[in-house]
Amino acid sequence: MTNLPARQRRSLNGEWQALVDPYASGIGEWKAVWKDRTASAHDDFYEYGFDDDVTLEVPGDFNTQRPELMYLEGSVWYRKAFEYDAAAARREGRRLFVHFGGANYRADVFLNGEKLGSHEGGFTPFQFELTERVRDGKNRLLVHVDNERRKDGIPAQGFDWFNYGGLTRDVDLVETPATYVQDYFIQLAPDSLRRVDGWVRVAGSAPRQPVRVRIPELGVDVRAQAGADGRARIRFEAPFEPWSPERPKLYRVHVSTPDDALEEDIGFRSIAVRGDEILLNGESVFLRGVNLHEEIDGRRAYSEADARRLLEQARQLGANFLRLAHYPHNEHLVRLADRMGLLLWQELPVYQGIDFADPDMRARLDAMLAEMIGRDRNRAAVVLWGIANETSSSPERDAALAALAQRSRRLDPTRLVGAALYGPGFDGNTLTVGDPLVDALDVVGVNEYFGWYTPWPVEPEQAVWTPFGKPLLITEFGAEARHGHRGSEDTASAWSEDFQAAFYRKQLRMLAGVPFLRGVAPWVLADFRSPVRLHPFQRGAHGHGYNRKGLLSEHGERKQAWQVIHDYYEEVRP
Repeated sequence: MTNLPARQRRSLNGEWQALVDPYASGIGEWKAVWKDRTASAHDDFYEYGFDDDVTLEVPGDFNTQRPELMYLEGSVWYRKAFEYDAAAARREGRRLFVHFGGANYRADVFLNGEKLGSHEGGFTPFQFELTERVRDGKNRLLVHVDNERRKDGIPAQGFDWFNYGGLTRDVDLVETPATYVQDYFIQLAPDSLRRVDGWVRVAGSAPRQPVRVRIPELGVDVRAQAGADGRARIRFEAPFEPWSPERPKLYRVHVSTPDDALEEDIGFRSIAVRGDEILLNGESVFLRGVNLHEEIDGRRAYSEADARRLLEQARQLGANFLRLAHYPHNEHLVRLADRMGLLLWQELPVYQGIDFADPDMRARLDAMLAEMIGRDRNRAAVVLWGIANETSSSPERDAALAALAQRSRRLDPTRLVGAALYGPGFDGNTLTVGDPLVDALDVVGVNEYFGWYTPWPVEPEQAVWTPFGKPLLITEFGAEARHGHRGSEDTASAWSEDFQAAFYRKQLRMLAGVPFLRGVAPWVLADFRSPVRLHPFQRGAHGHGYNRKGLLSEHGERKQAWQVIHDYYEEVRP
């Protein structure tokens, strides 16, 4: 369901009982932790128990809450008791759901010893209905969360960030009427700044209901009839003030049926490409970006306060655009970006090493894409759906990602589709992006690390990029430096702020000569945890590995490169 903040809900955030089960022995019939049993006789026993002294805060990753769990990649059981007046709810025809903002990576959910279902994927929301299973009075919810990296996972086993596990996002009980507004899409048609072409979906036993959409500020009051599938087409025109980074105008939109009513603040803007330009509200825009991981204070970021700190840091840099790497970030951040006027690239965790030959992979990619788009398709801030990062071309990969791009457009025809590709090949001073996926994209992202992972093929000013008739974003470029460490600006192995700053100055000289460049996003806003980083300069407190490409340290301290990018953004600002 969409628009959780507007619904009748009870937060289950806070302290949950926890049971660490690193070998996942409790998921089978032997120990059967999921049955949540209580001994009923002197010879009745079971080999597990929830110790009241072992608790975890939800939302939050389990790794950083207890020192012994820091590098756990395995399963943890969560248990939470709640009271519910099921008898009254049934008399009044109310339905009850449990909604998870995210659980990394696989979650199995049980209520009072009965399985509700499972979910795969650590960064998208999911829910289960409890209406027919919830008891009058006390209930116990158990969630088995397993963050083991898997060859067939999305992402797969190898990735360059910390594998935070657990119930990392909000958990809520949500009540709805028997027939309720399940979802809606109220956005401008792709070719207009006045015309909305959307829909409302009603779910329940009587979905053929009249639907009403109102925007009082504009005098909009539209009525439609849902069909047998619960879907009502919503079309109207209005003199919208377009949402933009300079003025992120939001309108209060009311969506209702005779049984249910929701309201939400929504922005209206257009995003399109024309040749090699990106057009926001019909005007060419340059994306002054930065990449962002969902991490703060050495843990998974999960709250609105966390999101505000991260977005304020990006705004202080001069950014109008963030690439949310390498997975969908939490809903607090996306909604806050709507209010703050920051453009977003929201991305699937389709990262290096994905097994596109796996026959089940396409179905799982489709499911994850639908969950990502379903949550955020009414957010004006989101202008690009990213479908992959640094995946090598193969017949299976090319076909799977081209199909995913098309599915993205079917689910949401109002936004652009992009992917971050490996850096260009070069022949002499000519640089060419030869990935066949270019043809399937609206905007081509390129990750290039000339001067860091790859030697410079030519002098920056001599580089000639081959045009491909589409907008180019440099979705990653960067070098590593430890905050406060000074050294040669000509030696990469110095790991110095001086080298990192010089790296960016050299990169910007090259990029100034690319006429179809429509934005850049340095990698990355702040240093972040990554166990694959093994160099002494990449170690933080207690020896933990960090990717040191941040413009800020993990503590928010500015490096010299921050000033280089800030000054550049001041120069290119309209």
